[in-house]
Amino acid sequence: DDQVKVRGYRIELGEIRAALTAHPDVSDAAVIVTDDQRLIAYVVGSAEDLRAALAPVLPEYMVPSVFVQLDAIPLTANGKLDRRALPDPEAVATDTYVAPRSDVEQRIAEVWGQVLGLDKVGVEDNFFDLGGHSIKAIALVGALRAEGFEAAVGDVFRHRTVAGLATALGTSEGTPAQDHPVVAPFALLPDADRAALPAGLVDAFPLAQVQLGMLVEMLADDGRNKYHNTTTFRIRDGRAFDADALRQAAQALVTRHEMLRASFALEGCSVPLQLIHPSAEIPVTVHDLRGQDEEHQAAARRAHVVSERAAAFDLERPPLLRVSALVESDEAWWLSVSVCHPITEGWSHRSLLSEIVENYLRVRSGEALPEPEAPAVRYADFVAAERASTESDRDRAYWRDVIEGHAKFELPAGWSGGATAGPAHTVRVPLADLAPALRAAARDTGTSLKAVLHAAHLKVMSLLTPEESFHTGLVCSGRPEILGAERVYGMYLNTVPFAFRRGARTWRDLVRQVYDQEAALWPHRRFPMPVMQRELAYGSRLLDVRFSYLDLKDAQAESDIVDADSGMGEGATEFGLAVAARAAGLLLTADAGRLTHEAVDRLASMYRAVLEAMAQDVDGSAESTYLPGDERELVLSSWNDTGVVVSGVSVPELIAVRAVESPGVVAVEAAGRSLTFGELVERADRLAGVLRSRGVGAGSSVAVLLDR
Repeated sequence: DDQVKVRGYRIELGEIRAALTAHPDVSDAAVIVTDDQRLIAYVVGSAEDLRAALAPVLPEYMVPSVFVQLDAIPLTANGKLDRRALPDPEAVATDTYVAPRSDVEQRIAEVWGQVLGLDKVGVEDNFFDLGGHSIKAIALVGALRAEGFEAAVGDVFRHRTVAGLATALGTSEGTPAQDHPVVAPFALLPDADRAALPAGLVDAFPLAQVQLGMLVEMLADDGRNKYHNTTTFRIRDGRAFDADALRQAAQALVTRHEMLRASFALEGCSVPLQLIHPSAEIPVTVHDLRGQDEEHQAAARRAHVVSERAAAFDLERPPLLRVSALVESDEAWWLSVSVCHPITEGWSHRSLLSEIVENYLRVRSGEALPEPEAPAVRYADFVAAERASTESDRDRAYWRDVIEGHAKFELPAGWSGGATAGPAHTVRVPLADLAPALRAAARDTGTSLKAVLHAAHLKVMSLLTPEESFHTGLVCSGRPEILGAERVYGMYLNTVPFAFRRGARTWRDLVRQVYDQEAALWPHRRFPMPVMQRELAYGSRLLDVRFSYLDLKDAQAESDIVDADSGMGEGATEFGLAVAARAAGLLLTADAGRLTHEAVDRLASMYRAVLEAMAQDVDGSAESTYLPGDERELVLSSWNDTGVVVSGVSVPELIAVRAVESPGVVAVEAAGRSLTFGELVERADRLAGVLRSRGVGAGSSVAVLLDR
């Protein structure tokens, strides 16, 4: 069809084709729309500089994103475009690459390529379109600083392209810039604490406030084993399982990563500490499930997860993780890792799983494992950065404004079903079918998929509260912006209150608002939530709900033997609702004491409805209310079925009768005031008298001006 709708815009493909063929170097052209809502131009002639040539004559949303050069446009027997004969645009696209035009752009583009694993980066390519996300942004900034550029993650959020960053950062002296000096071992301890340490440690430093907050929740001993996580994945390698190879693979990780050799000392020093030991022996157990049928194997795996979740760690003895193998057959087995959450977060955990598998494959193949490298950055550097933020008046003032200027979001009290406690339960919201359109919305708004999903989350939350502005939790990474920081395990997460205010008219407006708000809070992201809780929450829990997004594909093993979709995992947090977002879908984890299963299912339907609307039209209304189909029917029919059949009498006459029968009964309430039927009739008679005195005759119509 010549007229199509792309990302909410009505587009005439013929108009684009006419603009292309008007170019002196183009003799013929065809334009198509892909499933992920991109405009692709196929041209006969030269495709050089076509984007720049079309910019003055077409609106931005009508300029194709990809230009493909052909010898001839393929046609069917009846002379129509043969779409099946068109080549894959990704394989032969031109003009999407704009080469660096200066030394600064060249250096920045090379850094982008290294961080994103790309051979070539154009200066107009969007960082998030190329697979970038928050962790990669931190890695990018660390690499840019190592090249001498005074960059910050906020710069990546704001400018997003090599050209934009080059303009913002300007030139550099070529000398590495760092966020802060790398912390030397024991440097964060006062002399008295250092003197009291046990012998043989390689380092000791205070707990991060987020770690401490997790430990407080863990030690509350409510039977839920919060922040004690067990994850399992199926490994399909087609060979018999090798227990010794797994033990060597796991031990190599403990040798390489100091946080896997950490223990916690909560007493005997001025502040709680984490102690880094020179070595630790990781427990590896093997469970042979061969010979059992599939049903019994699945039951055994579930029982294993329950057992592992129940076996808490001794916080004073490293390592605070365990590894198990559940052998399914001579071709496949399951890797299980239990970990004390304060030593890792999602990125670290997936990297850990990937490293174990890669090491296992090397050992089993007879290869030597690489020697561990001493990283240029350590987890202690994050602790130092967090302490600096805690001492920052600017950071404290920023969060005070957020908390005091926006109401705390609270889950609806009636959605608990009267329960007071219970295990967490989860519901998935699949999004694979919407992912291409949602990514297209991110590109069209100049933002990221994270911003699109976060905007949808906030829209759903806004449907559950009457507040005009509120704050709810966003999980941020506080990793130091130093080269190599993304490869250092640790708990870098901080859940901060995200300020949200109603008012966005379209999804585009909403996504941009959310994206810009995250960019604004990023410089303050390390101010610890536990400190906010103590100093600014005034005795109540600061956050009921948290939202997190993590694109983990870069943290996973590239080998196809890891069945990532088979993953089983279980954990608990102190939040009433935790929403974990990825391109494939959302995972809603709820405290059964705060939300019933039915309530979480209701929420899942609302998320799906909102995201479908966003995917359909990024310029559609963001002001509509989204309810599951059965609830909308309930509101519109059952609950609203209050009609009464009346014949032979008018509404004013009915009111007059009621005023005689029940003059003291309240007839209407608004803005904190009320009128009884007697008062209503009295005021109506008074108004009628005023109108008659001004010449309005009986039976006349009178216009009434009302507030919206």
